Amino acid sequence: MSNIFRMHMYRASKAVSTYVILIILAASLFMTLGLLVIAYDNPLTAMVTVTMTESGLEINRLTPTIVHMFYIQSSNTYLILVTVFAVIFTNCDFTRGFAKNTYSMFESRRTLVFSKWLALVTCISASYIVYSFAGLGLSAVCVKAFESARWGDYWVGFFVTYLCLISLVTMVFWITSLFKSPAGGMVIGILISSGTFALIEILIAGLFARTTHLDINLADYFLDYAFMSYNGSIGTSATIRTICVALVYLGLALTMSVFLSDRKDVNV
Repeated sequence: MSNIFRMHMYRASKAVSTYVILIILAASLFMTLGLLVIAYDNPLTAMVTVTMTESGLEINRLTPTIVHMFYIQSSNTYLILVTVFAVIFTNCDFTRGFAKNTYSMFESRRTLVFSKWLALVTCISASYIVYSFAGLGLSAVCVKAFESARWGDYWVGFFVTYLCLISLVTMVFWITSLFKSPAGGMVIGILISSGTFALIEILIAGLFARTTHLDINLADYFLDYAFMSYNGSIGTSATIRTICVALVYLGLALTMSVFLSDRKDVNV
């Protein structure tokens, strides 16, 4: 298992696509920083006070929690690039013909699939940590409106958002493995990243609430909406719900990926 894991990590470190994505990520980091400067240091907008009473976040105060939401959840660029990397990484051994050799090495392919998924999670985790902390550091240094406050909310949001992100990546991993083609994963990933699914889910939730007259936001139980809307100030019950949603989607996607790997046919 460790050899397969190292093989996939080596493959990711040598791929040209990895470095292209890293360069675009670096560019998006500074673009988001520019947006923060315009939004919070602009004297024309600094006097405007907007408060989100439901979430408890004060948008006019640039706290670490708000910075994290700007860079990770509100940034379609980050999620799109992570999705593209996940699709390329998952599909590479099928397009290059590696699967014919690697899949024949094990009587059960579960070890191969789990090692591949673990390597993908390692790469995404590294990008998440570096991107998040780089964005936070640049904002603290370059944006005058930054306030070093509410760190408890920040760390809760950091870990819960990370869990949702890994669950989303695992879903892309499963979809790409299902089609053994980048097309399916790319389409689903971009629709998720662009917020298209979230908009549909909001409409479904509204229709459900109007039909059933229940005080339940059904959209909270869709993973992409939960990822994009979560913040550390949202409350303990909402945090537990978001964690459970992420774990359920993660477990189902990983289980389905393992189930697909046990199929005897390998088409490359």
